[in-house]
Amino acid sequence: MKHTLELLQKLACNKSILIVEDDSLIIESLERLLSHFFQSVLSAQRVDEAFAIFDQHKENDLLIITDINLGEESGVEFACKVKKQNPQQKILAISGTEKREVFVDSIRCGIDRFVLKPLEDNELFEALIALLQKIDYDNELKHQSQLLEESREYALQLLEEQDQFLKNAIHEIHTPLAVIITNIDLLRMQNIENESIDAIEAGSRIIQNSYEDMTYLMKKDRMQELKENIDLVSFITERKNYFQCIAEVNNLQISMLLGQRNLPSLFFSEPKLARLIDNTLSNAIKYSYRPSEVTITVGLSNSKIFFEVHNEGPVIQNKEKIFERFHRESKHNGGYGLGLHIVAQICQEENVEVQISSTKERGTSFRYIFHHATQLQHNSPKIQKIKTEK
Repeated sequence: MKHTLELLQKLACNKSILIVEDDSLIIESLERLLSHFFQSVLSAQRVDEAFAIFDQHKENDLLIITDINLGEESGVEFACKVKKQNPQQKILAISGTEKREVFVDSIRCGIDRFVLKPLEDNELFEALIALLQKIDYDNELKHQSQLLEESREYALQLLEEQDQFLKNAIHEIHTPLAVIITNIDLLRMQNIENESIDAIEAGSRIIQNSYEDMTYLMKKDRMQELKENIDLVSFITERKNYFQCIAEVNNLQISMLLGQRNLPSLFFSEPKLARLIDNTLSNAIKYSYRPSEVTITVGLSNSKIFFEVHNEGPVIQNKEKIFERFHRESKHNGGYGLGLHIVAQICQEENVEVQISSTKERGTSFRYIFHHATQLQHNSPKIQKIKTEK
């Protein structure tokens, strides 16, 4: 009994209770008993009076205890009216009858618990404790739901701010980057060659790769996707040449190996293929030991065309996490952590299998196996428009 009283005191100390009873003696008895536990004890002898009190205190933690029969009025109807306005309101009903139809009607109205007359303290306390615990549970659930909604809204706000950042960055980068590249080309045309120009060109191409990533993210959901038959060897050779100056400035070499001659063409989106190759090469250069070599291999694996980029560098600690947006393996290297996230999206969309190997002895390899793209190339037209879902 002591434990029951202590628990009831703990649960009821910050809550109110409304007693709805037409017998003034029972009200007086319950008020005297329950005032030892509840912060506030309210009472009413009529339904309209009781509902007015409920309406005034419904935002607070309120427990209602009502008689089933309130003279000429019905406690069940009162409970129905309360539950209709607030389905979460907890109601304890007192009944002097055990008629089945009374309990059925009460359950239909949503009454949570029953206590039979004459009232016994132990039974009343246990019923009150059960309902007070439900109130606390509902409050905690409501609090957690509110926190979850606030977290969702905050996450959406962050995503919106990130997208706006990308849009602003694309706008701000475009013009100065174009000026730099144009002037480098003019200097090359004048046969002006030196290490400073090489470094500027390498830096501008790194920036341009990031610019292409951001542009892809902004436009990928709005642009029509065109797939065409691509000579993968020629395409990768072009991208290799693009990154050659970046590698040389970093004291690296890029080599290319062919697993087979006369490889089938690849039926793929050119912008997506560029992002796959460029981001993989960029990462290989970024995380390579100096001096060393980055090797690109193109071939067939079980009749599926693939390309692989291998480098000598730090072992990847978490092969799954590297594909997360804004994740970087090392904070000492540059970048925004977007490249491999874009790669992962493309691989998922186009059924490209990614195999990653990273050991201290053998270095790190990223292999991309094109399943559907290799199969489609024999019977596909040269250029085909793919419908995208909006």
